[in-house]
Amino acid sequence: MRTILLSCLLVLAAPAALAKDAPLKPGKVHKLTTAKHDRAWTLIVPSKYSKKKSWPLVISSHGRGGSGAGEMRAWQGLASKHGFIVACPDMVTATHNRAKKSTLPASQEDDEVLLEIYATVCAQFRVNRRAVMVTGFSGGGNPSYHSGLRHPDVFTHICTRGGNWAPQHMPHDDKVLEAGKGHLQIYVFWGEKDHVLIIGDPHGTGQAYQALKALKDAGYENIKEEQVPAMGHKSRPDLAATWFAAYVAKNAKAFKAGDKVDDLLGKARADVDKKKYAAAVKNVVKAAGAEEKAGLRPVSTSLRSELEQIGRTLLEEAQTLKDGGDLKGAAKAASKIAREFKGLDVGAEAKALQGSCKP
Repeated sequence: MRTILLSCLLVLAAPAALAKDAPLKPGKVHKLTTAKHDRAWTLIVPSKYSKKKSWPLVISSHGRGGSGAGEMRAWQGLASKHGFIVACPDMVTATHNRAKKSTLPASQEDDEVLLEIYATVCAQFRVNRRAVMVTGFSGGGNPSYHSGLRHPDVFTHICTRGGNWAPQHMPHDDKVLEAGKGHLQIYVFWGEKDHVLIIGDPHGTGQAYQALKALKDAGYENIKEEQVPAMGHKSRPDLAATWFAAYVAKNAKAFKAGDKVDDLLGKARADVDKKKYAAAVKNVVKAAGAEEKAGLRPVSTSLRSELEQIGRTLLEEAQTLKDGGDLKGAAKAASKIAREFKGLDVGAEAKALQGSCKP
């Protein structure tokens, strides 16, 4: 699917502030604070971490009365066992521990915190952007649904563990919905003896059932639902981890191809910064082709769109020259754009402009 949205990535200009014990070391739990909203969060990276490959990322939210530090204690062993990078923030939609000075809706504030954490981790470590799970227990279901569904360009998996649901979590933007329906993997589980808010009456009126109905009615395709026998209102991050790990293992070959794609995109990013657009375009086009061949969720779209926009800005300058009567200057500028952005739409447009500048 090529219509992956880029809205959240465009606002992530500055990663979160790091802790006093930076640089961050693999195998150690780090206590951090976000730059925006001054929110506490914890992070662990597997001790065997290496930049030679990408690593799955889990962002997990606690339930009511919990904390990111407490959530991390439940995930630390799982991170080591499965080779996950795990981040656990304090979530205000999951508890009442919210600063009175905040003026934003709690869901929006949590959303900004989750995106900032994602940006920070990606800036520090090699994250497998094709395997990023947002998960939460109980009240942590709120930010998991809310942000996971709204940012299918960031999150690939959503898992709620006896999680709360509210109708406002469902996105209303058709483009967001379409972007998520095909690739988002969703796992909703709860206990047979779960909290009454989650399971409701014997006819299934609880929030777990409400969430499943809303997701299915909206057209989400990849949903696993499970009622765990004899279980009460329990967190069970092990179930979420096992589900996510199975997906990672099943797609290991494709993810190796994805790492090669990411290497190409890294080179392209460096070339964009140096304004070497021809080289950047070549690697982005090559990366997109490799993604399609391997059946990978495309992550090249963001940089490709950035290059298209750069080329279009240059093309507008060439068009201005033509409109001012400088056909020779316009043709020269358009020719350069056509060469540097060959393979993109803007390159073809530049070639057409060049042809229209003949006396």
